[in-house]
Amino acid sequence: MDVVHVSMKKLGYTDVEIVVAETGWPSSGDPTNVHANPVNAAAYIGGLMKKVNYGDGTPLMPGRKFETYIFALFNDNLKGSSLDEKNFGLFRQKACTTNTNMKWGREEKS
Repeated sequence: MDVVHVSMKKLGYTDVEIVVAETGWPSSGDPTNVHANPVNAAAYIGGLMKKVNYGDGTPLMPGRKFETYIFALFNDNLKGSSLDEKNFGLFRQKACTTNTNMKWGREEKS
């Protein structure tokens, strides 16, 4: 985000609001992608939520909170041919079960 901030500043835009429009991690995927699993998905989304909620910002924008959108709410079995792409949801569509064992409450900053 600091790279975007610096680039926009060089173009003369000194106070552009930065939004993280789409970020996530697959909870399952193609057999060759060993990193697409529920443990890594929970770690990524959990870390992201802490970072966003605490409002630490970045080195060049300390204390700044960023509007962030997690991709996606549900898995999408109709999306593309890659199993990775089909498994970015926080929930499975069938019976609305979670893909991870995440704790959804806000934890206190240490």
